[in-house]
Amino acid sequence: MSSSRLGLSVVSPGPLRVTAHRVDHYPVHIEDGLVARLAGPLTGLLDRLGSPDVVIAVDTGAAEHHLGAVTAAVLATGRPFHVVPVPAGEASKSPQGLDNLVRALHSHQTSRRSLLLAVGGGMVCDLATTAAAIYMRGIPYALLPTTVLAAVDAAIGGKGGIDDNGAKNLLGAFHHPAAVFIDPQLTGTLPERQIRNGLAEVIKVALIADADLYASLEQHADQLPTGEALTQIIRAAIAAKLRLLAEDPFEQGDLRRLLNLGHCIGHPYEAATGYQVLHGEAVAVGMAVAAVHAHLTGRTSLADRDRILRLLEAYRLPTTLPEPMREPTWAGMATVRRVRGGPLHLVLPNTPGNCTVKDDIDRASYDKALSELAARP
Repeated sequence: MSSSRLGLSVVSPGPLRVTAHRVDHYPVHIEDGLVARLAGPLTGLLDRLGSPDVVIAVDTGAAEHHLGAVTAAVLATGRPFHVVPVPAGEASKSPQGLDNLVRALHSHQTSRRSLLLAVGGGMVCDLATTAAAIYMRGIPYALLPTTVLAAVDAAIGGKGGIDDNGAKNLLGAFHHPAAVFIDPQLTGTLPERQIRNGLAEVIKVALIADADLYASLEQHADQLPTGEALTQIIRAAIAAKLRLLAEDPFEQGDLRRLLNLGHCIGHPYEAATGYQVLHGEAVAVGMAVAAVHAHLTGRTSLADRDRILRLLEAYRLPTTLPEPMREPTWAGMATVRRVRGGPLHLVLPNTPGNCTVKDDIDRASYDKALSELAARP
């Protein structure tokens, strides 16, 4: 739910000065097996919002495994609903994909109080957040992520975005959800690569702000977490991320955000491959480059550099940028600089649980870090 207050002070004969305050409150439910019991919290949400109906935007990949359980929960609320399939893949996270979703909302006579429920991975979470922000100037929405990556990243923070002109998340909006429903059990249908892809973002958050979580990931790196172990990892990662977001949830202040660790290189690399490399995999490469650059510039020890690289490799995440991707990734980094209106603000790890920000990385340092990674046995 949201609360707002509008203050108006008159400075005669000058301009009227307006101060608008808004605070968003919403729950993030994290429970193994939650979808089987989703009807209860979903009914409570719909009652609280006064929503007459539900529109389910579902990734076609997730629909095969999870749409039946989700529609059963919505049916139990007694609300009418419509299902809008969103074709799986990054291509849907685009101006055309956004237009398709908005047109579907309009064709189903979605109102200002209708609830948009997004089911799927990071793509559909980002897309639905953006659509909910702009349709009728903002409608309520909820997220039900079905991947580890979406649960710890796209579903947290109220950031929507779509790709355009070769740039990741070039268009988008901040629009906080009415609720987030996370059921780690849903990730059981994912291939192992997708689980590891999501754990890259968990490693990132741990490396930034949770040394205990980082140590736990090291301790259990011999096997992928499942069940309650995965639930606790996801909960810890989300809690750490929310702490990092607390001071500036709309990114209106300093753009030197620690959560960009691995992204200044990861996003351009991901885009340069035509999104054949998964987001977490690209971020893992970005973290590896950051760790090596941090050591080369005296910000971290060789032991901590190797500790970071070992953890990424233990989860079988990539730590090198393929030679053919070196030049297009560098070119993509120039786009990031343009979007931010200045330097990259490269985030560098000092020790697990502690990072700092460096203004940028020059081409010589970029090449040196990549060459050092490529030379490792």
